[in-house]
Amino acid sequence: MKRKGLWLGMLLLLLLLLPAQVAFADGPRISVDDGRIFVDEDVLLEPGEVFDGDLGIFNGDLKVPDGSVVQGDVFVTNGDVEVRGRIEGSLAVINGKLALDQGAVVEGDLFVMSGNHDIAGRVTGDLSVMFGDGDLRDTAVIDGDLMVVSGRLERAAGARVGGEDLDDIRLPNLPLIRERIQEVPPVARAGVDRPAQSFGRFVGRLFTAGFFSLVLIALGLLVVFIWPRHARRVSECIEMMPVQSFALGLLTFLIAAVLESIAAVLLILIVLVAAALISTVILIPIGLLLILLSVLVLLPVPLALMAGMVLGWVSLARLIGQKIGNVLKTGGLQPLAATLLGLLVTVPVAALLWILKPVCCAWPFVILLTSLGLGAVFHTRFGRQPCDQAEPASAPEEEAVEAEALPAEAMDDEAGEPDLPPDVTT
Repeated sequence: MKRKGLWLGMLLLLLLLLPAQVAFADGPRISVDDGRIFVDEDVLLEPGEVFDGDLGIFNGDLKVPDGSVVQGDVFVTNGDVEVRGRIEGSLAVINGKLALDQGAVVEGDLFVMSGNHDIAGRVTGDLSVMFGDGDLRDTAVIDGDLMVVSGRLERAAGARVGGEDLDDIRLPNLPLIRERIQEVPPVARAGVDRPAQSFGRFVGRLFTAGFFSLVLIALGLLVVFIWPRHARRVSECIEMMPVQSFALGLLTFLIAAVLESIAAVLLILIVLVAAALISTVILIPIGLLLILLSVLVLLPVPLALMAGMVLGWVSLARLIGQKIGNVLKTGGLQPLAATLLGLLVTVPVAALLWILKPVCCAWPFVILLTSLGLGAVFHTRFGRQPCDQAEPASAPEEEAVEAEALPAEAMDDEAGEPDLPPDVTT
């Protein structure tokens, strides 16, 4: 039960990351240690073929015909799986249909999530069904435990389960998780030629860049309209100390990355503790609640960083717009006009780099550009205080001396007069 709880906890964490799998898919095949990952591609083994190593498939189907063997663990998401041969490891199928035919063997645990499944073969480990429906045929043999979580599994009379049978575990209503499983959009499959796939990705980046450009421009104008003083103070700080602001911005990105790494480690520990709680049926609600609340550990730093990046970019755009207005001799531009002009200069450059090379060009440009404003944002406490450079330490003493000194007229009046105490009479 403890191992099944760990599976459940880690897979719930995976659900939060499922939408990101398409964004990180840069190629159809990725080689990793002891296995391979296929993206947007079907994997069809030949009869008698042996695949040595772990196998991962994102947005693709898998067929293991009779006589073929996969010597490793298998993970498939957004694809259908048909197994007639042997898998010498565990098998996980998420958001797809599994057909484990009679005579097929999975020498490990079998986990299926979301979809309709037909199981007629043998599983030497545990079988877990979550958020899905399935049929356990009369030829099916499960050597380990059977667990059905928020799903339905129809069992034939001849189906055998050697371990513990838990086929009626109901989770609380979690529509967000169901939507994330069911609404992960399938991407182009292997039947589409490579030029069409490249053109599709290009069009997708084009629309994405256009949409976020409009959102950023509208958000920038809204920030200047609602918080004009904050944006003005950040702009003044950028102009007053650009080098210090840029260095502080880069340092902020570095600190944020370190904090996020620590938060990720804490999140993994929390998930492991929650998985141990889930292994006890009574504590399943507490474990699930702990997993959902653990996501909040990652939120504060990214939210503060994103807010600082937006305010810094907008303030920098306002400064750039003012400088362009001075060069064009248009007179003093209003804050909204200067910000709009600056955004129309900087945002299209970032959008163009995103369309061409998102990773190697767009992100470095955005980080370098926003670092200049991000340092000023944190230096001015998000624009709540002016960015005046520190005065020399001797300045307060000099001001005190000047305050005690008498004006010239008073000194002339007292010329030749002796200094007498107030109570002394002549």
